[in-house]
Amino acid sequence: TKHSGREALEHFEVARAKAANAVKDTLDLAKYPKLFMAGGICASITHLVTVPLDVVKTKMQVTPGCFANVNEGISKIYAAEGIKGCMQGATPTFCGFLLQGALKYGFYEFFKDTLAHNSKDGKNKDGKLPVPQMIMAASAAEILGTSCLLPFESIRIRMVADPSFGKGVIGVGSRLLQEQGIKGLYGGVLPILCKQIPFTIAQFLVYEFAAKAVYKSLAAGGVEDASAKFGTAITLGCGLISGTAAALISQPGDTVLSVMNKQAGIGVVGAIKQLGPGGLYLGASARCVHVTSYIVAQFLIYDSIKRLCGIPVAGEHAGKTPAKPA
Repeated sequence: TKHSGREALEHFEVARAKAANAVKDTLDLAKYPKLFMAGGICASITHLVTVPLDVVKTKMQVTPGCFANVNEGISKIYAAEGIKGCMQGATPTFCGFLLQGALKYGFYEFFKDTLAHNSKDGKNKDGKLPVPQMIMAASAAEILGTSCLLPFESIRIRMVADPSFGKGVIGVGSRLLQEQGIKGLYGGVLPILCKQIPFTIAQFLVYEFAAKAVYKSLAAGGVEDASAKFGTAITLGCGLISGTAAALISQPGDTVLSVMNKQAGIGVVGAIKQLGPGGLYLGASARCVHVTSYIVAQFLIYDSIKRLCGIPVAGEHAGKTPAKPA
């Protein structure tokens, strides 16, 4: 009995070790807090820096024809209202995107890894995923991020469109709740999801496929350790491509959202009818400059933090060629 008890204990220890190794092999949980932190940092900082561009874009959407271009818009706002006018909505922008960036980047990586490691054949454990599953991961992550961003975005747009509406985040938010109830903060959930989900899908997928193509091409050309040598340049180029694609795909939803926040009670259909087909792309040039600038900056910050933490960046695996047989 003593011998059988010892065998049972040994079997238990072996089973426990196998289970621990399986969990460890499934997900490296230690990296996700770093990714959530990196996402929050890159999103909040970049959106804060580009607030003047966002102010011009929003004013061009809610008041068509007010400015001929981005430079004129910034110049006129600065001349009339100073730096305060150019930075309207900075506080809700920072707070909203701190939360949204953390959830969006962190959960995208988590959902993507989870789907890859739970694949039936186990062939996706290197992070490769079919496009539909990548779209699922990006969409789910953005929905979580948007749930925190939306109230702050509604407050920001109202602050820019009507500076006299209230004082500060609390003042504007309180008045929106008093006059419109919870719909004042979450009433634009449909158009913002129609804007943000395609935006995030394009941002992540275009960036990852572009980065993968570049790293693969460099590896085929005999370049070793391309991430260390050209990582910043690759991130910059791929960020430009993904930022432009994301801006154009999500522009109609962004314009509708601005109109809905300016005019209380107007719905999605009413806003589309008011704008017309061409009106859906009002402020598109300003938004392309705005979006591309902060997407590039976000990926530069995000990839830099990932490298500092020893986490592979998007597409990097494609540049690693298998060892040649002797």
